[in-house]
Amino acid sequence: MAKRTKKVGPAGRLGARYGVRIRKRIGDVERVSKIWHVCPKCKAAAVKRTANGIWKCRHCGAEFASSSYVLTPPVAVKREVSEAIAAAKAKVEGPKETEEAPVAEGELKEQ
Repeated sequence: MAKRTKKVGPAGRLGARYGVRIRKRIGDVERVSKIWHVCPKCKAAAVKRTANGIWKCRHCGAEFASSSYVLTPPVAVKREVSEAIAAAKAKVEGPKETEEAPVAEGELKEQ
């Protein structure tokens, strides 16, 4: 027999229940959450979702928390990357020419 869920994918188990829009949303979410994701530590495509927000790499054994349905890098990593990119751009551009440093009030009275 032919596979019955060719068009609807993982939402085929729901049959005609719950409405088209909800079945499509469920299918989209489950397709993304059940694929193999890339591990942020060992870079292997071996990360699977074990529970809501808990992800485990089957290659290196790392276990970490992320969003519920899609593995996303932590905010701290995103921040570090953006800071590193900004620092690299500043280094390439070089120091900007600035005006002379402002003179303190005590130095003005001495002159």
